[in-house]
Amino acid sequence: MFPDLAAQVVEPTTLEDLARSMFPGASPAEADAAARLEPGENPDIAAGFTYLGQFIDHDITFDPVSSLERQNDPAALRSFRTPRFDLDSLYGSGPVASPHLYDQADSVKLLVGHNLGVDEETDDLPRNHQGRAIVTDPRNDVHVIVSQLHLAFIRFHNAVVDHLRNQFFPGHDLFSEAQRLTRWHYQWVVVEDYLRGVAGSDVVDDILVVDPVSGARTVDLQYYVWEEEPFIPVEFSAAAFRFAHSQVRSRYQLNTGGELIHILVPSLAPNPFQHLGGFRPLPKGWRIEWDRFFAMGGSSPQLSRRIDTKMTGSFAQLPVAVDPGRRSLALLDLLRGRALGLPSGQAVADAMGTSVADADLDLHGDTPLWYYLLREAEIVEGGRRLGPSGGRIVAEVLLGMLAADPASYLHASPAWVPELPAQHTGHFTVADLLRFAGPQERTTS
Repeated sequence: MFPDLAAQVVEPTTLEDLARSMFPGASPAEADAAARLEPGENPDIAAGFTYLGQFIDHDITFDPVSSLERQNDPAALRSFRTPRFDLDSLYGSGPVASPHLYDQADSVKLLVGHNLGVDEETDDLPRNHQGRAIVTDPRNDVHVIVSQLHLAFIRFHNAVVDHLRNQFFPGHDLFSEAQRLTRWHYQWVVVEDYLRGVAGSDVVDDILVVDPVSGARTVDLQYYVWEEEPFIPVEFSAAAFRFAHSQVRSRYQLNTGGELIHILVPSLAPNPFQHLGGFRPLPKGWRIEWDRFFAMGGSSPQLSRRIDTKMTGSFAQLPVAVDPGRRSLALLDLLRGRALGLPSGQAVADAMGTSVADADLDLHGDTPLWYYLLREAEIVEGGRRLGPSGGRIVAEVLLGMLAADPASYLHASPAWVPELPAQHTGHFTVADLLRFAGPQERTTS
């Protein structure tokens, strides 16, 4: 996005010190204890949006080739995921080319797995005999919350198929129409529910221009521009969109009567029921009630943590299998920005005209872009949403990619509004999506 800005030169030891400052304690347990004493919850963003953001990220980005050990050329990197909100992580290449993702008994529907061998048969992602999920993107099985969200999208597509059949939609076009409706309602959720929450309606309305007569929408982009085809800017993928790492809570309650379970523990063994780590069948009793993660039917969901420069202690010491020498997620994020040659946060903010005085941010000298954007959100917005630089980068990239996709609602039918049943006609939220898919909601408080 800012090719003329020089890469920030920063020593790894400086990044190590900065990463340590993001954990309010010497150990993961101490960090979590300290965090619980702070006003860390965000009253504006429910906990589920952290993982909806992760699902969105997996839908549009995948970089298996860049290295933390060397400088990488950002212009030479490419995403191995289409830069579109097309749910390719869900659909693969379709029922003909990816038949393993589809129900053999009804090939227009996606396959739902069943966790056999427990007292109650529980819907799960389809899995092989080793417990690994049969999905296009293995990252959507990295922990229980995102895998259950992936399952919810499978069920949403299948519910759309049933909805169209009830309307006697022609069978030969059924899959294509169900896929279009699923994608368009998902895209609406990304813009009108997710993006407005994390970036703010002001910045979204500044970019997404609505014709007062026709209702058609166009996008007005200032910084996210491309010559031939849209791309994933490193300022987005390696910095701005990593803001959600600060939103993660240390523990979550999945359902009524369930215990608070750690998102991660330093070692994923020996007790797998102490953490929400994935790549395994869904344990008995862990079926998610989504109204504990999103506001649904008057529920009071768990909240995300504020967007700031503090992280849950669970991220201070990641499982050894991730990287034995670098077990802090904050350090890994900072090293990635260095490896990709990101400019400093101050340089980007100056280029955007969104600078906040270093004294106001309590920063001294050039600051890594990822950390700067977190600090900006913390000081300017009280951690409730992204600040002016981070919000603009995230909003321009998401809206720009959507507008550039010929198959998206914003490109193909810019005045379109959601048509599936919802709490408010002409609108659609993630809560509407989960209700339509047939979510599990709590039966008692």
